Amino acid sequence: MKSLFAGLLAGIAAMALAVSASAQSAAAGARLGQGPGAKPLDCATAKDKARCEGINDDIAACKGKTDDDWRACMHRLDTVRFAPPRARDCSKSHNRVRCDAHTQALEACKDKATRAEHRQCVLAQLSV
Repeated sequence: MKSLFAGLLAGIAAMALAVSASAQSAAAGARLGQGPGAKPLDCATAKDKARCEGINDDIAACKGKTDDDWRACMHRLDTVRFAPPRARDCSKSHNRVRCDAHTQALEACKDKATRAEHRQCVLAQLSV
């Protein structure tokens, strides 16, 4: 009786191990063709289709890269699209002087290519 119980327990353990091993190999096989990195976006449902296509182009260009190389490839400065913020309407502002100063700073810094450069320029204009 004792050997029958031990044999039954060993059989159940072996079956559970075989099932989990086959499930893991099936999942690995499904991921095998995809490779590392981000997957392309579905641009049919995107609000900004041009931006979505641009991101998909960047993803395709950086497909074989991983980790820091992938980040550097995806965050190239020539692909950054930055639109500076619009000037505020100062007619209803509580602090008209501050609003006018901010509007002048935005006007002076509208030619900056990246968000970081624009932010630094505006801060420099406002601190003067």
